[in-house]
Amino acid sequence: MQGKGSFLAPRPKEYDAIIVGGGPAGLSAAAFCGKKFLRTAVFEGNCWGGILTRYCPDKRIDNYPGVPKGILAEELAALLVEQARESGADLIEQGVEEITPDGTIRTKDLEVAGKVLILACGSNPAEAGIPGEREFAAGRGVHYRVHDPSRFRGLRVVVLGGGDTAISHVHRLVGVAEQVTLIHRKPLLRSTEGLSAEALRAENLEVLFDTVVEEILGTSRVEGVRLRQEANGRTRDLPAEVVIVAAGRVPNSVLFRNLGLTLDPIGQIVTEDWQKTSVHRILAIGDVTSRLKMIITAVAQAAVAAHEAHAQIYWKE
Repeated sequence: MQGKGSFLAPRPKEYDAIIVGGGPAGLSAAAFCGKKFLRTAVFEGNCWGGILTRYCPDKRIDNYPGVPKGILAEELAALLVEQARESGADLIEQGVEEITPDGTIRTKDLEVAGKVLILACGSNPAEAGIPGEREFAAGRGVHYRVHDPSRFRGLRVVVLGGGDTAISHVHRLVGVAEQVTLIHRKPLLRSTEGLSAEALRAENLEVLFDTVVEEILGTSRVEGVRLRQEANGRTRDLPAEVVIVAAGRVPNSVLFRNLGLTLDPIGQIVTEDWQKTSVHRILAIGDVTSRLKMIITAVAQAAVAAHEAHAQIYWKE
């Protein structure tokens, strides 16, 4: 997704607010900063909309307030891009390669400074740590996203996880794949919505609770998984061509690991009131700091950060 009015060379050399990341958090922060008349730039090197467009553009978002019938991820992303652009923010389609503690941003072609830096770098899918996972991840059958469900047409698919992402994968694949097996190590799903009645009626869906994947099997590609029942320790092999891992997300920490920020045990940025980090004039919002990975949480943090950015620039030393 390309933002209209985006450009490669920024107008000023210094901005009031520089936002790293063009997902829901970053785009919302840009819109709020723009409404406060802050000169704002948003850097995004992948695709506008972040995880909404990168991993699941056709997913229906059902838990966003004010949209009771839901909205497609790519449609919500487009609205966020439009709002950020109309606020006057500069949408710069370049990946950030370096961030310095003083607020300087460097890309392949640009170097600009910001009075306040807002980190909205997002997250990446977490690995499950299963033997065979990394060996088959490079286009050999292990996946962490379902960007286009039609790629799995006629295949036997195993989905690992019990949260919202795993359930979304099941809903999008059950009418496409030959067989879908959802495997969750707990007795109950963690998903807020659960499986739909339509999915539960599907003849090609199997749900296995209290079950662990011990190993992903295969030679040159995925050929199956080895399962272990938690209750009795029994194992069996389940044939499959695809394994989709939905084991949560981890913060995208590459850009901020050398900034001296305080991190929590799982690598997220620790923030205080008003989304402040341990480094002066660096704020953090969205998946890089929030344990609750929801769009509404990211948007709320964006509003707080924009207010704090304005206060730091005009009212605080």
